[in-house]
Amino acid sequence: MYKPRGSLVTAYLTLIISSSVIASNTPLKKDNVPPSDLPPIQIKHTPMFISLGFDDNVEKDGLEWVIKELKKNKNPDGNDRFANLPLSASFFMHCAPARENTEIKELWRQLVTDNHDIGNHTETHPDDKVNYNPLTSWMTPEQWHTEVADCNKLLMTALDNGGLGIEHVSGFRAPYMTYNDNTLNALIENNIAYDVSFPAGITPEQNGLNNYWPYTLDNGSPSHNAAVSGWWKPAINNYPGLWEIPLHTLIVPPDELLEQYELNYSLRDKIASRISYFDPISGKGDNFDWNLYSTPNWGAAGLNENDVVAIYKYNLDLRMQRNRAPLVLGLHSAFYGYIGGEEHIGMPESNVDTRRNVLKRFIKYALSKPEVRFVNHKQIIDWIRTPEPLTLCPQEEWYTKGETVNFQGKMWQAQWWTKLQQPGLTESSPWKRVTSCT
Repeated sequence: MYKPRGSLVTAYLTLIISSSVIASNTPLKKDNVPPSDLPPIQIKHTPMFISLGFDDNVEKDGLEWVIKELKKNKNPDGNDRFANLPLSASFFMHCAPARENTEIKELWRQLVTDNHDIGNHTETHPDDKVNYNPLTSWMTPEQWHTEVADCNKLLMTALDNGGLGIEHVSGFRAPYMTYNDNTLNALIENNIAYDVSFPAGITPEQNGLNNYWPYTLDNGSPSHNAAVSGWWKPAINNYPGLWEIPLHTLIVPPDELLEQYELNYSLRDKIASRISYFDPISGKGDNFDWNLYSTPNWGAAGLNENDVVAIYKYNLDLRMQRNRAPLVLGLHSAFYGYIGGEEHIGMPESNVDTRRNVLKRFIKYALSKPEVRFVNHKQIIDWIRTPEPLTLCPQEEWYTKGETVNFQGKMWQAQWWTKLQQPGLTESSPWKRVTSCT
């Protein structure tokens, strides 16, 4: 299942060479990146990417709050391309409700101005299943093409003509995560560069420490293949060059770590009592906020603020321990605002304020880690194509033995000549923490 590092490096070198000829934002660029738990450069030099993806985005109050929250935070200091910048995210647009809604389109245009990634979530948000059977569909290839093309048209139409003026729509998420060959062919036909609809992290060996980095569908998807074997996804063809951003299952903190995540009850037992298919041994659960907050009467977990914060923190910590695979979260901007001044129905243990608190608390926790970079989905792909080492300190002159610096509120002393290395990042760091005056 795992590819030897040599073959992965060869694939990435091919990408880097081709990037000098074709710009990284070219939608028709053909990559061939196999599924792997290894980043394209050494893990110690790899940023810890967090990428938030918001669906629908047709409710004003929630979308306004999300825009402000992202803008008021910035990535940790450093000298890499994402350091010190406001947080960037991906937004997958349900286009039909926005066409005649001036307020919503203005907010969408604000997202473009703020350099967020604007993706396609179809025109009418169809559910391409028959009687809830994920192996049957009712939509024709032409209908799928129209759903994607019509939404793209709104997003790419010039501002003066009522659109968003986007040059190219890079990403797509399927409504209800329901897709098949008709869906994926429609993405190719409409020059979509990446999808983020497939199951991910469901194979037994994936444990949060070794999740896959984004890959292309030249040879399919391991998690999709597992879902086909489990009879809950249809078999599909391969799609060379089409990227898949893994939206991994979220692993619920085990009982022995509850105190670390400020819980005094078994969160795995709580979820298992509400969701029949949840496995308390592996702890793997659904990623989307709908599945976390909605009532068990609808097949979801019905969790509270502290539960979800614990899950988000734990999954970040797992990645930080090992391979730093991007932590991609599935969200709906509407859940972070009121609907017509009223609370959402069907979320028994949370409300707008507590769901907002979840994002605020998690963002604060994540930004306390200097390796973290909040980026959008497209930026992850661009980084994989042309990887850049993480640099956490501004570029300065060489430090000599005995010189001190203040970093993240702590004093550090150089033990030998050094430049552009984060204090305390590794055991062999040239920096030693100064804890008292001598």
